[in-house]
Amino acid sequence: MAKTGLPDAVGTPEPDSREIRSKGDEDDEHADAGADADGKNETGGKKSKGEKKAIPLPPKRKKPKPGPEAVILSGEVVKGQVPVKSWKSLRDRQIVKQDQDYSCGAASLATLLNGFYGQKVTEEALLKAMDKGEGRASFDDMARALPKFGFRAQGFAASWEQLAQLKMPVVVYIKVRKDDHFSVLRGISGDTVWLADPSLGNRTYSREQFMDMWQTRDGKERPELAGKFLAVLPTGDRTGKQGDYFFREPLRQSRGAVQQLNFRPLP
Repeated sequence: MAKTGLPDAVGTPEPDSREIRSKGDEDDEHADAGADADGKNETGGKKSKGEKKAIPLPPKRKKPKPGPEAVILSGEVVKGQVPVKSWKSLRDRQIVKQDQDYSCGAASLATLLNGFYGQKVTEEALLKAMDKGEGRASFDDMARALPKFGFRAQGFAASWEQLAQLKMPVVVYIKVRKDDHFSVLRGISGDTVWLADPSLGNRTYSREQFMDMWQTRDGKERPELAGKFLAVLPTGDRTGKQGDYFFREPLRQSRGAVQQLNFRPLP
């Protein structure tokens, strides 16, 4: 049988609406309560002894015709395209993934420049501009390389409250399993942080989870300045795509999973 793209639950074609006769109908014919009182059949003629009763079949159900824009939802055919994206494509969307274990700084810069400023900068080009070999770059190395691409950068020590007031993405310095790491802060609210990470992809964290990674300063004079970030600005009159890239109210990834459960049919 040729594949139609529809699940088996849709059903197979019904048999033709032919008369189905039973072997015992001959004996039951005389006792049939539905027979005419005068012994005549529906056409007005008398029923013969050997005439068999016809059992009508229900009308044939038309099989739904599959098409490029038809999908099955709860056993019904629904018209319209339903976009399907893989988990990996969503995880890595608008992120330049790092190719080397030491290249998270260059990949973070490329992610920010491409996603927020609409550039087409590669990790390789930034690594070459920083000229660090296989060494891990610092904020100073990034700031020295950016003018070659028409941008400038400035590093800051900041508190959580100051970080939460940002209106643009920045590169943050964090510790992941005690390892130095750079990532892009793409959204922040009172209790949620969205990181576009060159290693892990798009990830959201609670404030507590993020602070455990971002509190890397041990300054005794200003202990409230818990972490560091690098702000990247254009040297010309370029503007960023704030509405498309940076979010002041990011949603936790777990919230989307909970919302999907609300639409899942009960067993």
